[in-house]
Amino acid sequence: MGAPSRSFLPIRSNSPVSGERISLPPLPFAVGSHRTEAMSFRFLLLEDSRLPQDAIRRRALGLPPASSFPSDPTLLRIEGLPPVSLGALMRIVRSEGGHADRLAPTGGESCTLLRWAPASWKAILAALRREPGLEILATELTWARRASRGETRALRLPRRRIPLAGRTLIQGILNVTPDSFHDRGRWKDTGRAVARGLEMAEEGADLIDVGGESTRPGAHPVSAREEIRRVLPVIEALTERTSIPLSVDTTKAEVAEAALAAGAEMVNDISGLSFDARIAEVCSRHRAALVVCHIRGKPRSMQRHPRYRHLLPEVTGFLQESVRRALEAGLSRDSILVDPGIGFGKTASHNLLLLRHLSVLHSAGCPILVGASRKSFLGRILGDHSPDRLLGSLAVAALAVHGGAAVLRVHDVSATREAARVARAVRDATLPSPAPCGKAVAGAVSRRRGRLRKSVK
Repeated sequence: MGAPSRSFLPIRSNSPVSGERISLPPLPFAVGSHRTEAMSFRFLLLEDSRLPQDAIRRRALGLPPASSFPSDPTLLRIEGLPPVSLGALMRIVRSEGGHADRLAPTGGESCTLLRWAPASWKAILAALRREPGLEILATELTWARRASRGETRALRLPRRRIPLAGRTLIQGILNVTPDSFHDRGRWKDTGRAVARGLEMAEEGADLIDVGGESTRPGAHPVSAREEIRRVLPVIEALTERTSIPLSVDTTKAEVAEAALAAGAEMVNDISGLSFDARIAEVCSRHRAALVVCHIRGKPRSMQRHPRYRHLLPEVTGFLQESVRRALEAGLSRDSILVDPGIGFGKTASHNLLLLRHLSVLHSAGCPILVGASRKSFLGRILGDHSPDRLLGSLAVAALAVHGGAAVLRVHDVSATREAARVARAVRDATLPSPAPCGKAVAGAVSRRRGRLRKSVK
């Protein structure tokens, strides 16, 4: 793939950068559609997992009562396959000594549970690749297994590859809005925002996510022009003053185009391409990375009685469809992250179930990003005595690492970095390489605070 061509999306004299809008080309496929019937299937892959016995968690996973069937090391829950393909899949699994059970229809679609021993994986995948209509399933199952084992070695960006093996990336949050749920407009001034970005870079952020539109529950949308006016000066300044990769938090293709042209290397789309699927095509041409996040509804109304029949299959299926759209637009799989969307159209109980079963999201075949920092469900747990929710955020960060998160999107970079480092060491039972000594870190923090005070005066 060649270098991205900025002339493909001409910024006219009336573009948002100078006052008007960017013209974007049409997508080669319809938004919300799939090119083939076989591409509409959704699945959960559970390997070497101890399945829950309580009814609430089993329902969240879309599983029948505990007494209905025995547990096997590998369990595949699949729905949406055409009848002929489903019959072939069941035949293949049974021929290798596995089991296949049809469940009651979910939302009018067939749902099937398939179980087999680990020794059967190779033969089952080989048979799926030979079966017309099941080649895609074989490919996606292979990627899901690789993701769950942490075999995605690096995150591909336009100008670099960030290693994922043996570490958890920390993405610092930099909201330049007047109404963010936590920052409350603290960084809406460009100078202060740039200083905060540089501070997070010194604290050890691997990525910095710049957002120009609040997506808190009940937030009002802003225009692409206003969003670009907020984020562009910050992205341009940070690009010149730090080597840390930048991402832009947006659901608009026009904003993504302007931010990537200004030096950002990733787009964080909280709608998972459901608001503006052109974002995938913009990222593909710029060779940028993309975060696809699950959401139910829109920020203004998403917390009005969110409901799910089976939480994990619905969230994972949404993400699988988002990943497919991104791949169709030309992105490589190692440039895509998936985000469960903590707090985006979910109750506190939904959030806890997603975090408890986080590893299931590897069924989408990509590394997982978790953004739970300072969110309101932590207040439901901790009560009013912990208004800043920092300690709760650190606890969730550690548990997310244990559940397989590759990236943590956080407000508190330094503290989360240390918590994630310890959590990963415990999970892997392996001591990491030596960290900087305490005095060196304390001195760096002191010098950093002094520079920050000077920069914001």
